[in-house]
Amino acid sequence: MSVLRVLLAVVLAGALIVAAAPVVDDARDANAARAGHVAAIDVRNAIVGLTASTPAPPGAPAAERTVTVSLPRPDATTAPVSLLVGSVPDAPDAATTDVVAVGVDGGTRATVLPVDLRVHDGYGTLRDDDTGLRVTRRATLTLRYVLVDQTPTVVVAPASGATVYTPARHDDAA
Repeated sequence: MSVLRVLLAVVLAGALIVAAAPVVDDARDANAARAGHVAAIDVRNAIVGLTASTPAPPGAPAAERTVTVSLPRPDATTAPVSLLVGSVPDAPDAATTDVVAVGVDGGTRATVLPVDLRVHDGYGTLRDDDTGLRVTRRATLTLRYVLVDQTPTVVVAPASGATVYTPARHDDAA
């Protein structure tokens, strides 16, 4: 009789684990999305704050902000998350195609930025408009408000922790 009880307890425990797995996965995704959203808002607020100033012409000192964002490591309670800053893939360039996006478990939620954005790759090169930055842990970004081809533009440079992505690697960025 006790063997039957042990077997029944094992079967019930297994059923509970199977039933709880989707809830745990949803909670992991929600934790990651929440952390990513906070980081995205920090970057967006820094960018919007810069646009209150006048963009600097080439070679002149520009309004500058530094923002540090942190994303949690993936673990039992948090799914992998990434923060993308840059262009929308396969869209013509306009001031409304640059975004701060949060990628969690294959899904991406984007916040459109109110200004054109360009990425400075950290090696002295201002990258094409279809380039962006990807953050997966902790990164410090330097933001400058300048004129690029007579267009008010926020130039984002990775001070640390971010990687540059291009259109060919855009699908893998999220």
